[in-house]
Amino acid sequence: MDPIHELRAAVITRLKADEGVKSFVVSRVYDRPPGGTLTPPYITMGPADAITDDADCIDGLEVTMQIDCWSWGSNEAYGSAEVSKLSGAVRAALHEAEIALPTNALAILRHRITRYQRESDGVTNRAIVSITAFVEVN
Repeated sequence: MDPIHELRAAVITRLKADEGVKSFVVSRVYDRPPGGTLTPPYITMGPADAITDDADCIDGLEVTMQIDCWSWGSNEAYGSAEVSKLSGAVRAALHEAEIALPTNALAILRHRITRYQRESDGVTNRAIVSITAFVEVN
């Protein structure tokens, strides 16, 4: 199986199971958000890329993955507080985490950077969390 697909699925599963993340989004973590009106806050998976990173007879990939946190509404959701707290929970759930993949071995996840922005509609707040993982390809 494709290691990037496996990693994406494992990250979604971990985020849905993490109590800190669940306190914000319940189970609203999507590879691709469903159509229709979505209830904020929620998380979507963004683009991913992989760079070959072989070492001493190990077929490896360094995978960088984007995780988008979305929020809008009133109170903390109106400003950046809610999306900031949500992205912090995502970081805490994933940084230095070890995740086993069904057919490939994963060493460790690392948080790289989080960016905050207000979308062009002037209402939606977004945090873009970037994580990196080394995947040993079997």
